[in-house]
Amino acid sequence: MKTTETCPECLEKLKELQRICGACGYTIELVPAEKMIERYLKRPSPGGLFWTQAYALGTRQYVWFLVSLIPIFGVAALVAMFIFGRRLSWKVGDWESFEEFKRRQGLMDRIAYVWLGLLIAAYLYTRFIVQW
Repeated sequence: MKTTETCPECLEKLKELQRICGACGYTIELVPAEKMIERYLKRPSPGGLFWTQAYALGTRQYVWFLVSLIPIFGVAALVAMFIFGRRLSWKVGDWESFEEFKRRQGLMDRIAYVWLGLLIAAYLYTRFIVQW
């Protein structure tokens, strides 16, 4: 077999149709770009769950941001952003590329995890450190 590609993990040359890198064991999955995008868009968004309003703004979903400000509909916005946030953002966001879209989603998710960590730390601090 002739070598055609390199492993993205360790840059070892791969043989045609080989699915596992012989040097490091990294598994290579040959997936069409459309399938990869579709799979990514179906994943839930932690940013939409833990940081709904800022997530909606940061991912260019301005209507959902406004909906989230209405108390009763805010829960519906939270659920929609968590389950469908990536798909809705890709559809309405007018992104230059899928890579830009993925970077923004990743950033929003990381910020949401930091926010959640701060909330937990504040709770633990007031619960166990501060004596009322």
